[in-house]
Amino acid sequence: MKLILPLSVTIPRKTKADRVWILNLNSYRNTHHMVLNQAKIAYREAVEWEIIRLGMGIGNDQIGFVPPPYHFTYTVFPANKRKFDLANVLPIIQKFTDDALISMRVISDDSWRVIPAINYRFGGIDGENPRCELEIKPLEA
Repeated sequence: MKLILPLSVTIPRKTKADRVWILNLNSYRNTHHMVLNQAKIAYREAVEWEIIRLGMGIGNDQIGFVPPPYHFTYTVFPANKRKFDLANVLPIIQKFTDDALISMRVISDDSWRVIPAINYRFGGIDGENPRCELEIKPLEA
């Protein structure tokens, strides 16, 4: 199963232009807690649409009717050749995704018992469709 995740979210504002919030540790560290909460809500909505699109089954504490444990592989496809750390971008995407999956009751929690294996990968440059892909597989013994 593969989820397509955004590298940024748009936070709507009433009196100013909408704010694009880029998912990385620098933004996370420097953002006011209220704006950070708005970013998490916008991200959760994006993940929710993806879950619905895939028909993964919201609210059953298992992904695609497969019980845990799972192996998560995050692959990032940035828009340009600008250098970046995988460890600067993917932990925030992972945390926001885990929180979204828990709030939608797709998984029961994000502990090592449910997700004991996580990999980060670089997938290449994709200027037309920058994204992060999350591949979820049952953990094989």
